[in-house]
Amino acid sequence: MITIDLRGKIAAVVGGTSGIGRAAACRLAEAGARVVTLSRRAVAPDPGCSPEAAERITHRRLNITDSAETAEVFAELAGTEGLDLAVHSAGVLAPGATLDTDDELWRRHMATNADGLFFSARESLRQIRASGRGGKVVIVGSVSGQVGNPGFAAYCATKGLVVNLTRQMALDYAAEGINVNSVLPGFTDTEMTAIYDSATKEEIAATIPAKAWATPEQIANAVLFLCSPLADYVHGANLAVDGGYLAGRPA
Repeated sequence: MITIDLRGKIAAVVGGTSGIGRAAACRLAEAGARVVTLSRRAVAPDPGCSPEAAERITHRRLNITDSAETAEVFAELAGTEGLDLAVHSAGVLAPGATLDTDDELWRRHMATNADGLFFSARESLRQIRASGRGGKVVIVGSVSGQVGNPGFAAYCATKGLVVNLTRQMALDYAAEGINVNSVLPGFTDTEMTAIYDSATKEEIAATIPAKAWATPEQIANAVLFLCSPLADYVHGANLAVDGGYLAGRPA
């Protein structure tokens, strides 16, 4: 039987105190990694995993839209032991068709989903590279980076960025033993998607081949795979975990 053993690995999970990020932090800790969650929260809520795994999770406050702060925090958490794994799951989601997207809404998405992602991914790459051990970087994107989602212009634009940034970072560092990949969740039940009411969620579920929304844990399973030795030869992949949504919808 194949098991994933991440004992001895040090992981950072950006956006690790809610939704998919929190589930990913638990999965990594359950596999034995020491995990630092990073988010704007001063105090992290209960991660919701087993007590044994929870003991391996600590938290640091970080505003990823601040480049200097992000560099400083990543350097501190890597310390003398280095960094092996990084998951980037922070993001914002707000509706707005193109003509309804004002400057503030556009910039808010860009600040977190584009600038913040780049600043934090760059620093995680810097620290993993400095360790000399190779490592894994996983970005949590969205199926909205591959297809449009009516009424979400800024969000889709930033998630489109994830797809090619993943490929570019993978090309830049694959030869150094650093794997950069992304997970593209479909519609997932998280705090972020609470903007949808129950009737809308049911309508959306009917368009998904699997006929259900994902749980954060289902997405986190894919993150765990991409952080594991099982994915050592996977570089630049954008892995859809979407219940078949991108494969096609009912005519």
